[in-house]
Amino acid sequence: MIVGLPRSGSTYLMTLLGSHPAVYCSGEQYNPYAIVGIGEERDDSFEGVVRQRDADPVGFLDRFYAERVPPGVTWAGFKFMLGHNIAAFRALAERPDIRIIYVWRENRLAQVASLIKATRTRRWAQQKPDAHIARRIAAKPRQISHRWHEFEMTDYLFQHWLAQAPHRSITLEYRELFAPGFRERICDFLGIAPDRRMKSPLVKQGSNTIADRFEDPRAISTYFREIGHARWLEDEL
Repeated sequence: MIVGLPRSGSTYLMTLLGSHPAVYCSGEQYNPYAIVGIGEERDDSFEGVVRQRDADPVGFLDRFYAERVPPGVTWAGFKFMLGHNIAAFRALAERPDIRIIYVWRENRLAQVASLIKATRTRRWAQQKPDAHIARRIAAKPRQISHRWHEFEMTDYLFQHWLAQAPHRSITLEYRELFAPGFRERICDFLGIAPDRRMKSPLVKQGSNTIADRFEDPRAISTYFREIGHARWLEDEL
């Protein structure tokens, strides 16, 4: 199970793992609005979301692994965003055989900027570069401060939960996903051989220099320098 907050690299990791022939990695099975699979696979019906999943979230978890997984794969999983179904999250304690891949992002300014842009444009991922990547966002420093503290607190609490959880887990910071040797590292965690065909089709949706993502970078820059996070304004990768 890939666990993390929005814009932490979870979709990139999902698609990267899913490109391995021995892995089946689905999308947000507990998204509040829909059961999200791979590509265009999405069930937002009342029957699917409410009756089959939300009325029995723990049974839905078990059925995913028992029924949804295609034959011939070694590992199967999906994305679980922190803030999704609490009953399913609690059920993890009774299923220590589920391995947890926890992703987080140290640069909270980049994370929140990406979230604001995706929320406004409804473009959560893309596979081809276009003008959307250079489009800047209008955001105020305090608006960003609200969200990054919320993210920081959630990750802090989850890290403490994970430290005492019985599961075998790996913790990955966003930049590690793009570091040399990462494919070998994540395959080693799963006990499978790396595959040269492993590749995510996604492209980055904003400038790598974080300050350049904003319509008014001066206000953002001043604020984050004042509070001691000037490094967040620089290149992330």
